[in-house]
Amino acid sequence: MLSRGVYPVKLDNIEQLRVFAALTGIVLALAGIVLALLGSKDADMVSLLATGVGGFELFFCGQALSRRLRSNNG
Repeated sequence: MLSRGVYPVKLDNIEQLRVFAALTGIVLALAGIVLALLGSKDADMVSLLATGVGGFELFFCGQALSRRLRSNNG
């Protein structure tokens, strides 16, 4: 327990992976915007990488919703 009765956040491996993917997606999206504004040829590649990370996050979000629905109804 931390000061003032606050418990530390404990994330399992999947939750840590989701946080890392979200941060990576944000960084890639910002890099894509900057590269597009500068007129770089790499802007397309960076935007595709950000889209891939976003798809990964959507998959995990759908999986979490599916688990939640199954646990409530089962």
